[in-house]
Amino acid sequence: MKIFRFLRHHKANLALALALLMVQAYCELTLPSVMSEIVDTGISRGGIEDVVPNRITSDDLGDVELLLTPGEVNRVEALYSSPDADDVRVFEGDRQDRDEIKGFLGEAEMIAFMLERGVPVDSVVEDAREAAALKATVGDTMTIDTVRALAGAQADGSPDSMLFDPSAIRAGLHRALGADGGAVVTSQAIEFVKFAYERAGVDLARVQTDFLVREGARMLTYAVIAALCAIAAAYNASRTAARIARDLRHDVYERVLSFSPAEMGRFSEASLITRATNDIQQVQMVLVMCMRMVLFAPCMGVGAVVKVIGFGSTGLQWIILVGLAAIMVVIGVLMGLTMPRFRRMQELVDRNNLIAREIITGVMPIRAFGRSDSERKRYDEANRELTGTYIFTNRAMSFMMPVLMMLMNIISVAIVWFGGHAVDAGGMQVGDLMAYMNYTMQVIMSFMIITMVAVMLPRADIASERIMEVLSTESSIVDPAHTLEGPQGHITADGERVDWSGVLSFDDVSFTYPDAEAPTLEHVSFTVKPGQTLGIIGSTGSSKTTLVQMIPRLYDATAGSITVDGVDVRRMSLQELRSLIGYVPQKGMLFSGDIEGNIAYGDPDMAHADVERAARIAQASEFIDAKPDGYGSAIAQGGSNVSGGQRQRLSIARALAIEPKILVFDDSFSALDYKTDAALRAGLSHELHDASVVIVAQRIATIMHADQILVLDDGRVVGQGTHEELLRACESYREIAMSQLSSEELGLDEGEVR
Repeated sequence: MKIFRFLRHHKANLALALALLMVQAYCELTLPSVMSEIVDTGISRGGIEDVVPNRITSDDLGDVELLLTPGEVNRVEALYSSPDADDVRVFEGDRQDRDEIKGFLGEAEMIAFMLERGVPVDSVVEDAREAAALKATVGDTMTIDTVRALAGAQADGSPDSMLFDPSAIRAGLHRALGADGGAVVTSQAIEFVKFAYERAGVDLARVQTDFLVREGARMLTYAVIAALCAIAAAYNASRTAARIARDLRHDVYERVLSFSPAEMGRFSEASLITRATNDIQQVQMVLVMCMRMVLFAPCMGVGAVVKVIGFGSTGLQWIILVGLAAIMVVIGVLMGLTMPRFRRMQELVDRNNLIAREIITGVMPIRAFGRSDSERKRYDEANRELTGTYIFTNRAMSFMMPVLMMLMNIISVAIVWFGGHAVDAGGMQVGDLMAYMNYTMQVIMSFMIITMVAVMLPRADIASERIMEVLSTESSIVDPAHTLEGPQGHITADGERVDWSGVLSFDDVSFTYPDAEAPTLEHVSFTVKPGQTLGIIGSTGSSKTTLVQMIPRLYDATAGSITVDGVDVRRMSLQELRSLIGYVPQKGMLFSGDIEGNIAYGDPDMAHADVERAARIAQASEFIDAKPDGYGSAIAQGGSNVSGGQRQRLSIARALAIEPKILVFDDSFSALDYKTDAALRAGLSHELHDASVVIVAQRIATIMHADQILVLDDGRVVGQGTHEELLRACESYREIAMSQLSSEELGLDEGEVR
């Protein structure tokens, strides 16, 4: 999955998560075993853990030894102390000794316990003749007293001693109990130990309490460690995923800022917003789940399987297999239904955002043309389709949990039903059955977690692909490998930059949009020196905006060259080039904040006096001073709380405030009235003597006093010169001028008009 590529720089956090989750899994897998011990040993056996008693009277030990072989008796005698004053003997061996003798000692204890109540001779003696002979001596039932008598006869050399064989009695016991008799032997032997402890003066209530307290503390310790590991793992996963999301947002933001209009055309604004917010959020959420669940589930699943196998042949393993198969069928059906809808959902989110953005930004023309109902219908259709997809996927996913829980409950009932028979047959203890059920649920839950995450992964993977599509898109406008500094734009040894003069030149520049067949601009040449103004005019669609966008390298010329002080702009760093240019686009864009912050946008540390100067030149100081908060007045997003003319003047002031060497106005005076337009141009003429000024305009009055005017028609220069020269030599310019001003205003006589 491509989404996991985001984790490659966070291997340490991934290793930490795995370590914490393994510890958590170990603790949680230990809890059912401890619970089983509490139920089986603490409750059922009264806290007695072993068939080898720690304290036992000489009489009880003697009864047990009657049922052992001479070699076994010698081994037991070597491990117990001599009787004390109370005739009690104490076990003095270690754990290895205990494990060595508990097998045959447990069998003997069980037989002794059963003999206390009497055992039919036929159940312990297989041979019919031997059974008949023994019955003739002891009757149909054998008791512990009978065994003592037979043992005494054996010691005296009596013929009856031939009837007593401990090995035969134990062999008969094995035949009677069958293959699953181990649990029965242990259970009955523990009962014998209980009575032995009572006769030895051991406080059984204290033994049980001590065991329960000890195991309860152990269980609590494991639970606390598991909880702490879970908290630490969740914190680590959340923090790591948040860092990845932060880095992705930063990278997407940086990448989008580097895009030229050509790259911006590949992605809609709505799509970029979705990719930078919703898609990254999807990736973050799934990464948290992966670092928590995907790593945790295998640890739990494998560990639980090992524990289940440790129970041996219980006859219940088929239940797990059937349960897992049923769950796989349910998950497979749901994934087949929802996966195509998840892919479609991302496209619908983009479409919904796009329509919403169009309606919000175009609310005025929508109202003006009476299209509110049709736009409302268009948005409603997109919203309904998105809502329907959400509802379908959510219904499908909500159907999954009840079905899976029902399957788990059926599996639990099956384990209890068939496990109950195993308990009844002596093959399992109650605590073991409870632990087995817990481990089975852990196996199934682990599988469910993995499959549920697998359902969500494709959607997140699609989101990651959309993010990577943005990050992998290289801008066509990049810094050169080696910048070439201009003759006066070099860096001194002290690190100080000598300012550029700002001579702007176009030398036979042509431009063709990517994938376009015909050039948009052809053979454009001009030079603007500091203190001079170049006016650009032409009909709509004549590529005036494209031309000025090439100055700050929003586009690169496909032929010819653009230079500043003789240096090709493609050999300059973008930061250096754009620091020389004050660019005012057609649409004035303001940022949320205050007026002063917007004017000082190019230099946040700008002095207030410089802000006021820029506002004064841009003819914005009058309306700013009229506001109660002056330069501290709030500006809403996009400047929606000021008029179009005020927004344009603030945009112009922002460009003037950085005192650029080159000023570019892309039809920036169109929202200004004639009086403000004239005052602003006069201010530019008086205040900015050292800047090269380029003005794109629709009004002749805005550029008629420029030092040089460029007339464009369909991307070609059809006229170039002063206002007076163009009136006489350029028909296109004269037509534009006469459509706006009278012949008297233009200074033309009747013959020139014709």
